[in-house]
Amino acid sequence: MPKKIVVLGGGVGGVVAAKRLAERLRGRVDVEITLISDTDYYLLPPLLVNIALGDISPQQATLPLSRFAYRNVKVVKATVKKVDPDNRAVETDQGKFQYDYLIASLGTEFDFSSYNLAAGNHNYTIDGALKMREALINFRGGSVVIYTPEPVYRCGVYPYEIAGQLDAIFRKRGIRDKVDITLIHPLPKPLQMLGPEAVKIVEELYAAQGIKYVGGITQPGPVDDKAKTVTVGSEKFKYDLLIVVPPARLPKPFHDTPLVSKFPNGVWTAINVMTGRSVKYDDVYLPGEHSMPAIGLPVAGVPVHFTAMASANMVAGELLGEPVDPAQINSMVCAMDMGNFGTVFICDVKIDLANNKAAWMGNCYNILKSPVGKLIKDLFYKTWLATTI
Repeated sequence: MPKKIVVLGGGVGGVVAAKRLAERLRGRVDVEITLISDTDYYLLPPLLVNIALGDISPQQATLPLSRFAYRNVKVVKATVKKVDPDNRAVETDQGKFQYDYLIASLGTEFDFSSYNLAAGNHNYTIDGALKMREALINFRGGSVVIYTPEPVYRCGVYPYEIAGQLDAIFRKRGIRDKVDITLIHPLPKPLQMLGPEAVKIVEELYAAQGIKYVGGITQPGPVDDKAKTVTVGSEKFKYDLLIVVPPARLPKPFHDTPLVSKFPNGVWTAINVMTGRSVKYDDVYLPGEHSMPAIGLPVAGVPVHFTAMASANMVAGELLGEPVDPAQINSMVCAMDMGNFGTVFICDVKIDLANNKAAWMGNCYNILKSPVGKLIKDLFYKTWLATTI
């Protein structure tokens, strides 16, 4: 009987884990690898902003999961309904799947209902990016508000980037003098999580561009789509174009399961920081965005990529009977397009096994601030996409 490995999610974590397992196990162990995804394509989320800004088409941001066929990975298009670790089962709209090992990387839910964020534009899905592109094409001037109500969301640098990118676009279109840009965010200073060097770069940029930063918000309020206002505490911010950054939430298949725990920053799947293994089930690995806040890492593709590699290495090592080095993340590269220039930060990651955390804040430093940085970011993501499967 082959060992059954079920991988949930066709995003960064699931694809990386499935590829790594196939590379290490094919022809060496009797194993059946099944990748379950609710789409038949892999999407690189950072490229959604490029779709929204009109730089690329959706097809240029995706790869067909059918490419996994040559790796002997079975791909099933299905929506995961529930994870049942006590019975080693996954329930989907296409039936139930049993497993010997489970690697689940289901991203996060985007909460558009809180604060009435559905009234705004976003680029967190392909449909959302296309609608945002249309809104930008039709925008002729007025107040632009970028609203980030909570601190846990996908891609921590995104709100800061989009403000600079919109400034550059409006200047090219010759309407910048007709536009006010305001970024509303929970952090007191822009890009504060990357340290004082990053704060200085963004503050100088925003001062030169005339972008208003409203930081340190503790009372995020609702969007009034009729009055076209965002309420924050006792203040109201008028908008003509609203761009929203939805809070990240635990995916529904994990609700009411023993895989989750409550943390100061929300309810998330609980894992070992080094391996991505569930803290309660030895046969379950959870290297997804839904675990990153629990171990101190950002909700982003880079830490998910490395945690998925670590999880796959653990499973492969156990099946092969070989010594296991999970090779978890020890640094993160953050390449940003700020509109007129690009900047690249490196953050050293220190794994704290005693507290089951990955510490990186305060360990970031800038290695580039130049228009060339925009090209580096573009090449970084396009290379990542091209070599993923």
